[in-house]
Amino acid sequence: MNRSPNEFSSFAETIASLGSLTKLESAVATAIKTSRVPPKETRKLLKCMSVQEASNTAIFQFMRDLFDKIGIGQLEIIRNDIFRFDFAIANSPICRLYPHVKGKKTCYITAESLGHFFSKDLSLPGTVEETACRNAGDARCEFAVSLQPLAVYQLALDEIDKSIITSIIDGRGRDQISQALEMADEEILFRMNILKRYKILNDDYRITEIGETYHKYGEGMGATEEDFEPPWRDMAKISNAISASTSFAEAFTETADKEPLWDVKEKDIVNLADEAKKSKSFAELLSKQVKSDMEE
Repeated sequence: MNRSPNEFSSFAETIASLGSLTKLESAVATAIKTSRVPPKETRKLLKCMSVQEASNTAIFQFMRDLFDKIGIGQLEIIRNDIFRFDFAIANSPICRLYPHVKGKKTCYITAESLGHFFSKDLSLPGTVEETACRNAGDARCEFAVSLQPLAVYQLALDEIDKSIITSIIDGRGRDQISQALEMADEEILFRMNILKRYKILNDDYRITEIGETYHKYGEGMGATEEDFEPPWRDMAKISNAISASTSFAEAFTETADKEPLWDVKEKDIVNLADEAKKSKSFAELLSKQVKSDMEE
């Protein structure tokens, strides 16, 4: 029997992959629910000037551990721009759920997980695209997280940054700003370089049109920030919650492995990578398969 490269070899293989996907969905939902990050910690990531600096932040260390515990793999930051972060996974476990898929990107669940983490836990809405995938023939899986600029500006700059902007607009020099804010000159320069990166200041440290617009309209848009413990302070609690959330899926997978499966013709084998992209959840995907079987 000839099998096309984008199909599963048997219905048993399909069920096994569905079991793994439902465990992942449960783990992702639980992780997102329990991993809200304080704004001040998110700001540290947004202010990083290099990939190495971003990789060393507590928030990314937590993010990498969290995604690994979920079962998505080891994240690596490969790009950090002011409105975009790119991540890579060298050997994605998600790709192994689709052993016969070739020439297609299959890690939609990783892209969705990144999107939910940034929007719900970091308050940074945006879009996520899988830009490379091992199942599509690429060396590794890569994901581009594009953030909404307004949300980034609201979160990236704190009250000290706003005071520096106001002082520059009022014609004060760096020495005067340093004295007024009682901060070392090196710290003021560091912050001014970040303002340059965000196009608030130009190369001469003068206010830009974007800076003037932000000063006029953007400074008052942010709500009062909450201050709470970062989620990595109690990683054990999150790990236990993730483990508990997958118990039903694990039982489902064990049952599916033990019970005999009915014969399925090749034309009936689900192309899971395609169907999953059209489904909002595992339950919806499974209901499609059940309905299809009943109609035959």
